[in-house]
This record gives sequence, C-alpha cells and structure tokens, in this order.
Amino acid sequence: MIKVNFLIVGTQKGGTTALAQFLSQHPDICLAPVKEVHFFDYDRHYQLGADYYHSFFPNYAGQTSIGEATPIYMYLPHVAPRIAQYNPHMKLIVLLRNPIDRAYSHYQMELQRKWEFLPFPLAIALEPLRLRLPQNLDAERTAKRVHSYCDRGFYTAQLENLYRYFPREQVLVLLQEDLANDHEGTLRQIYQFLGVNAPPQLPAPAQVLVGNYQPLAPLLRRILQQRFRQEIANLQRLLDRDLSHWLGSG
Repeated sequence: MIKVNFLIVGTQKGGTTALAQFLSQHPDICLAPVKEVHFFDYDRHYQLGADYYHSFFPNYAGQTSIGEATPIYMYLPHVAPRIAQYNPHMKLIVLLRNPIDRAYSHYQMELQRKWEFLPFPLAIALEPLRLRLPQNLDAERTAKRVHSYCDRGFYTAQLENLYRYFPREQVLVLLQEDLANDHEGTLRQIYQFLGVNAPPQLPAPAQVLVGNYQPLAPLLRRILQQRFRQEIANLQRLLDRDLSHWLGSG
C-alpha cells in the first residue's frame, strides 16, 4: 500500500526543482513525476482524498521513500495540519533562500508569466494591500499565491507552524547555498534523513532553472535588507545558524 512519507515543502524559488531532480535519480526514492502536485493546499484537490493523491505516483514500484515537491506547502498555514492528518510521520525537507533574492526571483517569474504588470518597487510597496484583499485560495492567480514576494520570505513563522505539527527531527532545514557549495555532502545528508543509502555515484551538480534578468538595483536591495533584517535575526536564533551573509551586498 502506497503512503507518501516525505515532502519538499519549500521554499518557492529556493532550489526545490533541482533537488527534486536529484532525488528522482535514486533507485529507492519514488518522486511524483509531476512537480508541484498541490494536493494539500487546494481544497478541490484535498477533498478528493488519498486515492486521488496516490494517483500522482504511477512510478511507485515498492521504493522505501515516496515523496513530492510542492513549495507552497510551507507557506500556507492550513497545509501543515492536513499533512499531519495524512501522515504524522511525514518527513519534511525545507530549502531556504536569501529572502531578498527569493522575492526578486519570484517577481521575475510572475512577470514572465504575465501575471504581474507592476514594476518591482511598486509591486513590493503594494504587496501588503494586495495580500489583505479578499481572496479565494483555490484560485490559481490569487494574490497570496502570485504576489507574495516578500511575505514568503518571513520563514520563521512558517517553520514555527511546521514545528507545531511535526517534531523537529522530522523537518530538515537547509539553505540553497548548502546544495550549491557542498553538493555531495548535502545530498548525503538528505539521503540519511530519508533513510536511504547514498548511491555509488551521486547526481552531478546542475542548475535546473536559471533566471535571465537584470540584477536587483542596489537601492532596492538596501530597502529589502532593512525589511528583512529583524526576520533574519529571528531565523538565526530559531535555526542556530549564522545568516549574516544574507544581509551582504549580494
């Protein structure tokens, strides 16, 4: 009987696509072929039940680790209790990215999709207002899903929400730069977390999705550094990890 036992839950634009591709190459890991299944966050999907969820794993062939990657799971508070109800022993992998770079990358993605039309300074200025407007989270283009450029970067509250439903030993928090700077060591850490042996040959490092856009203007970076300064300090305490480089010049 299939039972999903791990999820890559975030963060969007944090390297989850690359990680999913790396993990999908392991013989003992069954990763859903569809990236971003969105079972737990959309009511219309969740209400269809576990059998519907399991239909996203046609490649299951008895592997010990079964998982999928939907990076909005971490961001939306109502998702964690649903995951815990489905499998209280679920292992969660979190990849965090400098929230300043994440916000700008997110904006560029929405611009490319033509789901955003405002210049970046105005988009982040109006973001709090957009997020306060009434919205239907089952709508694909609701502001919470599309225009949450800075809001998604407040990771501390998101992690604390996960910890309310899962013990910390079931949540592996990594930084995007861990995978970039120590590819092999980070993959081995993830394999150990999932309870699978490292393969004889690890997947080669690769950037799966690379943005092609102008760098963030220094003035805007400084504005966002101020916006996220306290959040980064809070996250450092929660994770007991130095994140001061996130406030560098970039």
